[in-house]
Amino acid sequence: MTSKETKVRLPWAAWFGDRELELHMPEHWRVHVCNMRNARALSADQMRAALQNLIAAPPLREMVNGCKSVVIAVDDLSRPTPTHVLLPHLLAELFVGGIQSENISFVISLGSHTALTRDDLSKKLGEEIVANYRVFNHNCHGELVDLGTSVGKVPVRLNAEFMAADFKILLGSVVPHAFAGFSGGAKMVLPGLSNIESIEWTHKAVMMGLRGKAGTLEGNRFRAEFERVARHAGVQLSINVVVNGKREIAGIFAGDIEAAHRAGAQFASEVYATPLPEEPFDVVILNAYPKDDELLQAENALMFHHTAPLSYLKDDAVMLMASACSLGMGHHGLFGPEQRLYRTPMKKGFLGNRLLAAFMPGVTAEEFYKIYWEGYPHFRAWEEALAFLRERYPNGASVGVLPWGSIQIAM
Repeated sequence: MTSKETKVRLPWAAWFGDRELELHMPEHWRVHVCNMRNARALSADQMRAALQNLIAAPPLREMVNGCKSVVIAVDDLSRPTPTHVLLPHLLAELFVGGIQSENISFVISLGSHTALTRDDLSKKLGEEIVANYRVFNHNCHGELVDLGTSVGKVPVRLNAEFMAADFKILLGSVVPHAFAGFSGGAKMVLPGLSNIESIEWTHKAVMMGLRGKAGTLEGNRFRAEFERVARHAGVQLSINVVVNGKREIAGIFAGDIEAAHRAGAQFASEVYATPLPEEPFDVVILNAYPKDDELLQAENALMFHHTAPLSYLKDDAVMLMASACSLGMGHHGLFGPEQRLYRTPMKKGFLGNRLLAAFMPGVTAEEFYKIYWEGYPHFRAWEEALAFLRERYPNGASVGVLPWGSIQIAM
């Protein structure tokens, strides 16, 4: 909706408050908040039903019959999945199937991301799980086993504890992803639970131009490779969660590793669909929530931009990324400073003449410019960002606001 109000509210700081941040805008500017379609949260009964009626798979309680050990791979804080809400219903199904609690473990599917602290694990899984179950972070340099297959010419090695379990479950969210189309599903195995060399292969392929399209799975070679590897690893169940704008569970699609993920992606495409305005913007504010925990994930704020026609922006527009960066810089074993694929920051060619800027209170200028080109303005206070925009547009501006820029998909 278009409004002359002087305040814009952004969802802010996923996992670290999940609050609203109020931004003041000049009253005479034309502000258009581009909301996604969104969805209601599921009830507890609906969650249980989704786990009892699997997609292209028999009932879970039957699948685990005769199994002794179960491992549940869970995504990390760079994904919005409120896993702790779903786990009681999942565990109930496993118990009915005869699995004992002492034989259930949880592994965080990190890839090469930031390892979760105990507090982080409690946020993701719930304190009761952390206190009473075996919970550990994947280490892409740690104890791994050869899977007997490769990606390209690179042998794939996977987390040893994950591979040792009788029954393997993946539990993660389905949100748009720059080269895999959508996150979740088999991507939680490769690159989520694999060796650094195979993780590097996936990212190098992207850097060399092999990439899918955000929000699209059809013909996606990465997704096909991920699913081939996950089946080779013996994954029996994939649980795919779609969240709404409040990070509540709006959809659960559990079952076969491919069929369930496709169903989740279809629903995600509907929930995150965002109509475009008729006129192009001078300024667009792209908020990284619910993927706004660290600087090395902040570029996810551009996800909407990657799905939209360039006509939604003027040629000389300002693209202002907003991210809380609650964890500061964060960690990425490939693209972080001094890591394997780190490069000196450069101007982003795909932006053309558009100026990228950042409102990121959680990082210093020194940290920001280790990742982004020195010509991109960085602001820690909204007043500073607003002063910059006022100076650039003294006669007013049309402003688009994407409250969930990291997951919204242009219609």
